Amino acid sequence: MFPRAAHYASAPCTRRARTLCRGELRYLRGGRVGALILLMINKVAASLAAPPRPAASPLEREPAPSTPRRRRGRGRPKGGSAGNVRERLLAAARELFLRYGYRAVSSRQIGAAAGVNFALIRYYFGGKPGLYREILQSVLPPDVGGMLGAPQEGGREMRLPDILSHMTRVWAGNPWIAGFVLREVLTPGGPMRAMFLREFPERLAPLAERALRAEMARGAIRSDLDPRLLVLSVVSLAIFPFLAFPLTSRVFGVRNDEEFVTRFLRHTQALLSAGVAPAAPAGVARAQARQ
Repeated sequence: MFPRAAHYASAPCTRRARTLCRGELRYLRGGRVGALILLMINKVAASLAAPPRPAASPLEREPAPSTPRRRRGRGRPKGGSAGNVRERLLAAARELFLRYGYRAVSSRQIGAAAGVNFALIRYYFGGKPGLYREILQSVLPPDVGGMLGAPQEGGREMRLPDILSHMTRVWAGNPWIAGFVLREVLTPGGPMRAMFLREFPERLAPLAERALRAEMARGAIRSDLDPRLLVLSVVSLAIFPFLAFPLTSRVFGVRNDEEFVTRFLRHTQALLSAGVAPAAPAGVARAQARQ
């Protein structure tokens, strides 16, 4: 049995010390405190009886020098990797946006799919909206430039068949545009509607209308037609077969290959030419009617 705490407190002491010890006995009552004191005494005795520890060698005292860690510099990647990072972000974002939609994809997911830090999206494109805008502009500008009324080879101005051909080939050659417009523009509250209208229809429609007015002034198109409604007709003929591709492909055999696009353009241009051609003089009209 462990000695009680009172045994330690009753050591010989002066009368004044006895008075002080009695006050401390209240905190040393019970065998637990005595056992704790005895345990501490045993630990001290065991440490004194242990053999001394040998001194550490110089190799143990001095750790081996480590190679300093090389930190990556701030800013955009240098050299050829910069363009590679940009293209990887565009490719990853295009695939994710088309599969899940603009709102369902985060910047972190795009960065993970591209294998880069998602903060580079803000560095290169100013954020996720700028990245989406870049995806559209990377596909449309080469073809849209002709639709804006830019002179063709040889200085020839854009005409109605050229506008129809450019629109048709843009939509046929980029099937993802239809999914983008249906999901992000035409649905109620489409997140990219304002940007799409600002970047494309609001810029293209007035320029296409101006090109058609110039054709009317040259006498190539009937002057009694409404240029704005004529642009709407051209857009409808060029875009609808590919906007509703899941239906038109099954019902009318619409395809995206060059053979179908060429045949479709030939038919549509002939249809438009017959509808918008200037009226023949009265004598010519009567002669054609008799034939």
